[in-house]
Formats: sequence, structure tokens, C-alpha cells
Amino acid sequence: MTASAVAVGAVLLLAAAPAQAADKGWELSALSVPAAHKISRGAGVTVAVIDSGVRTAHPVLAGRAAEGPDFLHETDQQESWYGDHGTSMASSVLDVAPEAKVLGLRAVRDRTDPDFVSWEQALAKPRPQDARALADAIRYAADAGVRVISLSLGSESPFAAYDTREAQAVQYALSKGIVVIAAAGNDGDGDNLVSYPAAYPGVIAVAASTPSKERARFSTVHSYVDVAAPGVSIWGATIASKGRASTQGTSSAGALTAGVAALIVARYPKLSARQVAAVLERTAGHPDRHDPRTGYGVIDAAKALRAAAPVAPEPYVLPVGAQGAGGHFGPGDDGTPRRVGQPLDVILLVVAGVLGLIAVTMIVGGWRLVVGGRRAAATSTTDS
Repeated sequence: MTASAVAVGAVLLLAAAPAQAADKGWELSALSVPAAHKISRGAGVTVAVIDSGVRTAHPVLAGRAAEGPDFLHETDQQESWYGDHGTSMASSVLDVAPEAKVLGLRAVRDRTDPDFVSWEQALAKPRPQDARALADAIRYAADAGVRVISLSLGSESPFAAYDTREAQAVQYALSKGIVVIAAAGNDGDGDNLVSYPAAYPGVIAVAASTPSKERARFSTVHSYVDVAAPGVSIWGATIASKGRASTQGTSSAGALTAGVAALIVARYPKLSARQVAAVLERTAGHPDRHDPRTGYGVIDAAKALRAAAPVAPEPYVLPVGAQGAGGHFGPGDDGTPRRVGQPLDVILLVVAGVLGLIAVTMIVGGWRLVVGGRRAAATSTTDS
């Protein structure tokens, strides 16, 4: 993203309406969390939830969350709408890793925030402080001693693109051994746009899955998707009742995966970020086959913890394509192309091509009429 495009595109990734009903708390059993807790509960690990802020006094968080700086440089912490999405994401992290801690860092706005604007409005009047917020928050988290960064946010605008500042902030975090996890995006039933930060190299991009382990219909489909996690009917914290409510989105899938990563690094703290990603991938639903809809499949916390036990720690290695000047990246090691879209992408391309051809024809025809009219006028003047 350019500086202005970040302000246009950085939004929370929470889908609007329930896609599939499920039992309360189904996500924990789907991720084999009860079995995983026999090995690790996340003790000693801090997860940075870079989001819309966190209501640290929420009963579900039970004193396990702290609030860091507001990278939008505002003072909204006491407003009734503050931290709605971020608090929900923090609860999902802690549901998986109950002995971990959360550091909330505000870098995006809730949709109920009076200052929230659509990408069209942001494009017309960009806010520089919003454009810098995500990269600054990632760097702050990297220096604050966290082990996992959870990014349940992303770009939803056609104008959003690769941002060197953000990509470098991600690389900085990875170089310090921090696992960076992002929601894959909620545009799978729309234009299926590429979503950053999920598409940056080294980021573990998470799709949303249903109880049947299929892709949730809204979950974005691209080659950068690494794994999947439950993303429908998630029982997360809500500030409306100070209790819980059902929600959905790749946001929730990403936060739950961040909790699983916290379990792994708590038990095996010397593993690199890439090793954690590799363990998640090779113990997921279909480790021998990458699918742009769900990556390597739905993750399994207990299997991942057992698979991590014999892994010898290795130094940080710069991800494939990290020095690129732009564009987006696939996982880099599974042979998938840089971009894999849904059929809708092809349809849009064909429609755009036809409309473009019609427009060109009309322009050429209009130009001929204008020229012909001028010549006729000139001839009429001469004859008179």
C-alpha cells in the first residue's frame, strides 16, 4: 500500500451475517485445544493483538490483557464503542491459550467509531496517522517482548496494495523470532481482493473454516493462504453485554491461530517463526496438498505441539520474495503461483474487457462523427 492506500484499506475482518450455525465453543474442540492443554497452556507468552483496542476490564479477559499505545493518536478509551472488535479477538486468543497475556495495540477503527470512514471517503481525504498506524504498531510490539502478533485486519479496497513500510515492519518482527499471523480476508464471496498484511511474506495467513472443515463462503481464496481455523459461530467477548456473542470472520480464525501459536512457543520458545508455521502446516488437515481456499487445511493444536517436540531450533531465514519491490506472495515453498483467484475474478476480467471494447468503439465512433461534422460545416461554409 502507498501511505494513502493504507488509510483506505486497513479495516477489521469480521463478516456480517452468520454463515453456519454451530454449538457454542465448537471451535476449541475443532482445534483439539483440550488435548493441547495437557502439553501447554501458553504460560509466559504475550500475544500482541493489533486491532481496534482492547477493553482490559472485560470479565472474559479476567485481568489477562493490557493496553498499549493508541497508534491512531486519539483518546477514545472511555467511549462506549471503543475496542469492540479487538476485545473479541483478545478473548479468542485467550480461549486457546488461557495462561498467556494479551497486549492490545490500536491501529484500526471499529465500524461503530464515529471517525470510521469508508475507503471511498478515505481516498478523498486520507489521514496520514492512519496510514502509519499498522507498521508503527508492529514495530512497537516487536520491541515490547511479545512472541506472537495477531492481525485480524486487512485491506478491503481495490486501491490497497503492497506497502514497503508494513512489509519491513513484518520482517523486523520475524527477525526477532516473533510469529506473525493475519486473517486471510473476507472477500471470498465478493471480488476476492488480495488482502494485506496476510499477503506479506513470512506472515501466516489464516482462512476461515466451518464445522465441516470446509472454507466459509466469505473467506478469501488466494495462494498466500497457509492454513485454516474455525471462523463461523465463534463465541467471542462482546462489549455490549460484557459477556459473549456469536461472531464470524477470518478475524476470529486468525485470533484462534494466534492462540495456538502461543501454545507452541510457550512450550518450545527457541523455535523460529518459520518453524512454527511449518509445524502448523504439516499437522493441518491436508499437509500433502496446498489449496488456495484453506491452505494446508484446518490446524490441530495437539498434533502441532507433539510435532514440534523433536524440531531442532534454527536461525531466522528471510522469506522467499521478501526483498521484492511490490506485489503479493504465496507461501513460497509449495509451488503455488503468486495469485490464485476464484472464477469471479475471470468473469470480472471478461466483463471489463467487453465493456472496455464497447467504450473504445463509442469513443472512436464519436470522434468520427465530430470530425465528419466539422468537415461538413467547413464544406457548407465554403459553398455559401
